[in-house]
Amino acid sequence: MKTVKNFVKIRNTTEHYRNSEHYKKGEVVSAFGFLTPAMILAILFIVLPIFLAFTYGFTDYYLLKPNDKQFIGLENFKRMLTDEVLIQSFLNTIKFVVGVVPLQLAMALGLALIINKKVKGVGFFRTAYFSPAVLSLVVISILWTVLLNPTSGLINEILVNIGIPKQPFYQVQIKRCIPLW
Repeated sequence: MKTVKNFVKIRNTTEHYRNSEHYKKGEVVSAFGFLTPAMILAILFIVLPIFLAFTYGFTDYYLLKPNDKQFIGLENFKRMLTDEVLIQSFLNTIKFVVGVVPLQLAMALGLALIINKKVKGVGFFRTAYFSPAVLSLVVISILWTVLLNPTSGLINEILVNIGIPKQPFYQVQIKRCIPLW
């Protein structure tokens, strides 16, 4: 009974706060000012593409001929349900969701628990685990480009100092090209 009274008390307080003239007009205007750009972008990049995709689903629309649209009703959806590639893709997605996602979640939880414990060497493990997430791919690729430079790269300089000649890391020779398709 006590919790019901507290709920009623809190509800009455929030209704009083909501119904009161507590917000100043300038605060409301500035709130809408901050909200407007985000709402415009959300409408432009989320709502509008969803609406267009839904409407294009009922038309015969070819991207290279945008002015040549014809309403065909549910034909696209009928064709979609009989397409073998789409059905196989859907089944592969289901297999991935059932097989891989729980495994990834369990591994992520396990790693998070390991990182959170106070064990010897956890600092190194945290650094090794989080460095790929912190360092961007661009920075890492530039670093390896500098390290593997065939004329003045750090790895070649180390090799020369220990008596091994410089290596042409970037010179890859393809003797025969085999098409993949």
